[in-house]
Amino acid sequence: DSAGREGVRLGDIETIALDTSSARPRSSFEICFPLGILWGLMGLAAEFAMGIVHEREAGTWLRLRAAPIRRAHVLGGNGVASLVACLGVMVFLLVVGRLFFGVRWQSPAALVMALPCIGLFFVGLTMLLSVLGRTESSVGGAAWACLLVMAVLGGGMVPQMFMPEWINVAGNLSPIKWAILALEGAIWRGFSVAEMVRPCGVLLAQGLICGAAGVAVSSRSSP
Repeated sequence: DSAGREGVRLGDIETIALDTSSARPRSSFEICFPLGILWGLMGLAAEFAMGIVHEREAGTWLRLRAAPIRRAHVLGGNGVASLVACLGVMVFLLVVGRLFFGVRWQSPAALVMALPCIGLFFVGLTMLLSVLGRTESSVGGAAWACLLVMAVLGGGMVPQMFMPEWINVAGNLSPIKWAILALEGAIWRGFSVAEMVRPCGVLLAQGLICGAAGVAVSSRSSP
């Protein structure tokens, strides 16, 4: 026919704009920095847990309990110190990544949601790790054993995209996976506030469970 002889007409060509804002990292730094931040937080959790045990061994806990303050005040002070340290590490590394390595903050609102939720989870985790032993060395060993397992399952050592499928499924139990997802959602995935509800909710729930378990065990084992 005539249309076939004339070939494709310019009026029949549809222009489709390329999606240049797809959720993908622009550099390897945007993949590595969330992992680096989590390793810093895991180190803090282990150190604070050992610090709490050191207070018990050195008699600081008994002296504080003899003061006219409640147990909740002492535990709350440790929790606030841990939270401030976690937030400080995250903010510092994010600023370094932004200034020197081109790591984006694609979704500032998601970042504002992610940081306190991750910090509160690690506060609860610290409370649980601090009751895994009676001495500073035993708590340190047990804490790092637990943290390494969570890091392996949650993609803290090797990104989950490179791991077998069964590890990806098992990783849903690891809070490290949800913390990395929350950071990636704010850095390069471009998560909306609604999309951040799931990882942040999981982190808060896991932190609450860990914290409640740690406080309960601590209350029974110490005066």
